Amino acid sequence: MLLHQDAVMHLMRVSSGLDSLVLGEGQILAQVKHCHKLGQQHNGVGRVLNQLFKQGITAGKRVRTETSIGTGAVSISSAAVEMAQIKAQNLAACRVAIVGAGKMSRLLVQHLLSKGATNITILNRSLERSQELAKLFPEANLNLLLLSEMLPTIAHSDIVFTSTSSTEPILDRAKLEPVLEPNQPLMVFDIAVPRNVDANLNELPHVQAFNVDDLKAVVAQNQESRRQIAMEAEALLDEEVDSFDGWWRSLETVSTISSLRNKVEIIRTQELEKAFSRLGTEFGDRHKEVIEALTRGIVNKILHDPMVQLRAQQDIEARRQAMETLEVLFNLEKPSSQQAKV
Repeated sequence: MLLHQDAVMHLMRVSSGLDSLVLGEGQILAQVKHCHKLGQQHNGVGRVLNQLFKQGITAGKRVRTETSIGTGAVSISSAAVEMAQIKAQNLAACRVAIVGAGKMSRLLVQHLLSKGATNITILNRSLERSQELAKLFPEANLNLLLLSEMLPTIAHSDIVFTSTSSTEPILDRAKLEPVLEPNQPLMVFDIAVPRNVDANLNELPHVQAFNVDDLKAVVAQNQESRRQIAMEAEALLDEEVDSFDGWWRSLETVSTISSLRNKVEIIRTQELEKAFSRLGTEFGDRHKEVIEALTRGIVNKILHDPMVQLRAQQDIEARRQAMETLEVLFNLEKPSSQQAKV
C-alpha cells in the first residue's frame, strides 16, 4: 500500500511505463486511460482522484514525447521482428510464416502488424488455437494452416518465425533443403527455448538462421539504453508530481475563499436591496439589471487578486498564515473539521 506522494508517483510511473516488466511498454497508458474512464462512468472518481488521473496521463504522454523510452526492441519477439525489418527493409512486401500459436506468436503478430506486415500465415498443430489467436487481430486477415503444411508454406515464404513447445528441432537442413528453390533467400528466426531450428540450417546457401542467443544481445543493448532514458523520465515525473502536489495543497484554500465570497455576496445583495428600495418603483428592470451587473463586477474584481495570490502561494505556512489573516480581517466562520477534510 502506498500513501500520499508515494501513491502519486506510483501512478505517474505506471502511466509512463517505468514500472512495467518491459521498460517503456506502450500499452499501459491506454489501460490507465480506460481505468479513469470506467471510474468516471461508475461515479467512483472524485475531484482529487480525477485530477490525479489527468496528471498521470499527462505525465505518461510527456515521457513518451520528450524521451525516446518507447523505441528499440526490449523482448525476444520484438527483437526478432526488429531484426527482420532491418534485414528485409520492407516487411509489407514479405511473405511471413509463424510456426506456433502461443503467447510468443501472439506478440510476433502484434509487432509484425505494427511494422507494416500484411501477408502472415500461422501454422499450428490445431486450428482451434490458431483461431483463438486470430480473433485478437480481426483486422489482420491471418492465414491459418495446420503444422502438416509447414514445409510447403516455408518454401513460399521470405521470413519464418518458430515458437513451439517442441523439445526437439522441428526444422533442419535435411527437411528444408529438398523444398527450397536453388538460391532462394530465406530468413529464419527461432525464438523458442529449447530451440526449434537446428544450427545446420545456416549451412544452406542464401538461408540465414537466428536463435535466441543472437537476439539477446539486441535486447540487452536496448534495455541498457532505456535505463539511461528512464533517468531522464524520472526528472519529468518529479515536475508532474510537484504540479499535482501544488494543486492538491491549494484545495485547503477553497473553504476560506468560499466563505469570503459568501460574506461579500451577502453584503452586496443586502446593500443592493436597500438602494433599490430607496429608488422606488419607477426605477425600471433594465436599470436594475445594469446596477446588478455593476456590483457583481466590482466584487469580482476586488476579490480576484487575493484569491489568485492565496491559491498560488507555494509555501504551506505562508498560505495558512494568509488564510488566518483573511478569516480575522473579514470575521469569517472557520470551516468545520469535516468540511476541511472534504
